[in-house]
Amino acid sequence: MELETVVQDLLSRGQAEAAEVRRAAEAERERILREARAEGERIVSLRNQEAKETAERLRIQGIARAELESRKVVLSARKELLDEVYRTALERLGNHPESRDWLRTLLDRHASAWRQGKVSCNARDADIVRPIVGANFGSTIDCVGGVVIDSADGSRRTDLRFETLLAEVWRDSIKEVAEVLWPPQ
Repeated sequence: MELETVVQDLLSRGQAEAAEVRRAAEAERERILREARAEGERIVSLRNQEAKETAERLRIQGIARAELESRKVVLSARKELLDEVYRTALERLGNHPESRDWLRTLLDRHASAWRQGKVSCNARDADIVRPIVGANFGSTIDCVGGVVIDSADGSRRTDLRFETLLAEVWRDSIKEVAEVLWPPQ
């Protein structure tokens, strides 16, 4: 064999081996690209799922916050209305046509207490209270109506002001008042 034939043969084999290496490298490259694309699609799918779950969680939290805020607004409005009802009731107690009769009834029921002490009332009602209790009249106080009876030694105080009486009734009946204003559904 001639040298040129040997070189040609080596060159042919080298080219064939190079072509085989290129084909193998190309196949490996395609395999790596397929795996990378599959991994990318898996990651994108996973991220999309996570994003959907996060968006749904945020939507639910937003709805819950809005519902809570709306309940707060409703409760605040109800409290304001109850406060207004209370203020109106207290105002009407002091100006009620029967308030003078109520004063007499309070003094009659607590006669043993005021006979041993002093009775105070608002300035408007002093002309009713003073003739009933006489020398046991103490002073005028700032209140809507009713009386306060202090024992002679100052150790006991009976608070029969309309404010105090209404507060006690209000505490005991606030649930019923609320149900009248806002019946259960």
